[in-house]
Amino acid sequence: MNTTEHMTEVVQRYVAALNEGDLEGIVALYADDATVEDPVGSEPQRGIEAIRAFYANSLKLKLEVALTGEVRAVANEAAFAFTVGFDYQGRKSVISPIDHFRFNEAGKVISMRALFGPANIHQA
Repeated sequence: MNTTEHMTEVVQRYVAALNEGDLEGIVALYADDATVEDPVGSEPQRGIEAIRAFYANSLKLKLEVALTGEVRAVANEAAFAFTVGFDYQGRKSVISPIDHFRFNEAGKVISMRALFGPANIHQA
């Protein structure tokens, strides 16, 4: 089982990599057969190449990412609330998702699900 400390560190590395636009740093957190469902209800990205393409597209914008509370990590799962700010077509937007990571025994993320909807997207 993963420790709380390890899972929290992975979340912190994820946030830092998003802020730095570090595509390979993000991809390195995932297992080769992982899935990303962002947002929940969309078609999941399956496998490391699909995940790389998803984040490459996301990182086309400069992101400002910050945790908004403590990471909840237990039993190979972690959840965390955060904000993602970005400028798009001259307008500043902020999304406030809660992400859920599931980890394999090797400490890699095997599933990421992002919970947010229209009520969680705001113009700044």
